[in-house]
Amino acid sequence: MFLAADLLVRSLHLIAAAIWVGGLVFLGLAAAASRRTLDAESRIRFFRAVGRRFAVVGGLALAVLIATGIDMGSDRHVWDDLGATEYGRTLRVKVVLVALVVLLTLLHSAVQGPALSRLREQAVARPDDAELQAAIRRRAARAGVVSALTLVATLAILVLAAKLVTG
Repeated sequence: MFLAADLLVRSLHLIAAAIWVGGLVFLGLAAAASRRTLDAESRIRFFRAVGRRFAVVGGLALAVLIATGIDMGSDRHVWDDLGATEYGRTLRVKVVLVALVVLLTLLHSAVQGPALSRLREQAVARPDDAELQAAIRRRAARAGVVSALTLVATLAILVLAAKLVTG
């Protein structure tokens, strides 16, 4: 019974990781494709819909990742010696990166995404407003940095996960 539960937890962890990472990659690809194929109003509606859906699905995946990660760490009794062993030190870095990903995701979802969406909606009515276009470029650049950091931290988490499995 214990092995079946352990297999279930590990499977859920991997599935949630695939959903999270796959969702991030999809969002990046969709952003690139939408710039070439959708007009401004359609792109705003598209990203609002996709963003809200990913917030739910990605948020659930992230919650499952955290819960199953905590469970797997508890099975190995590593929480008391995060600095004492190579496994513990690697896990500690992974936990810090997960916290960073959560914070960056919240920043983008609660602040940057909605603010950028509002600016773009204003630009539909005022397409020749150079000041507004500059504000959009600045906000989009900051959002791009946050998205890139989220992706890099996520990839680092995957590398550390592989190290934990093989090490």
